[in-house]
Amino acid sequence: MNTFNRIFVIVGTLVLLLIIWSILLVSTGVMAPQQFLASPWDQALTLFTQLTPSAWWWTIGLVFGITILGLFLLAFELRPRSTTDRRLLVKKDELGEVTAALTSIQDLVSRETGHIDGVMESSTNVRESPDGIHLDCRLSVDPAISVSDLGRQVQEQLKVSVEHYLGKTVAGVHINAQVAPLEKQHKKKPSRVR
Repeated sequence: MNTFNRIFVIVGTLVLLLIIWSILLVSTGVMAPQQFLASPWDQALTLFTQLTPSAWWWTIGLVFGITILGLFLLAFELRPRSTTDRRLLVKKDELGEVTAALTSIQDLVSRETGHIDGVMESSTNVRESPDGIHLDCRLSVDPAISVSDLGRQVQEQLKVSVEHYLGKTVAGVHINAQVAPLEKQHKKKPSRVR
């Protein structure tokens, strides 16, 4: 969420909390409606001074429910966001550290798979484990190509390229191939029941 949207949500939540707590204070008799806002708003708050016992309990319950929800939303929006890209430690020595952004590794994999005949699209997730780097690749492939041969070629090419780029061991290149374009994998097909 961009900064403007975050500010909008924070201000909106604070206004909502102010309104519902005004309702709480008026409905419990702690404050009079005229103490909050000038006419015509005090007329709206006056309605909450004339609640039936059942409506009064519902009002109190809703105020506390919305308060909890609002505080949760505020905490979520006010928590610090990571503005930096996730990084992989490549080397650490007496001179300092060398890191690589995971997105740059994903870009390298996309570029390399784009040069291999039969690969239409690719999407990669990079993860690090104690035994080395793992590349989880989803590929959209040409149906005329042997997936077994193509998979082996992609694995070898990516292993060599990423190890050369990072200087770290690639422990596994895991290929998930499909003929359909990648973006259609998450869409549901409508059922054809007649």
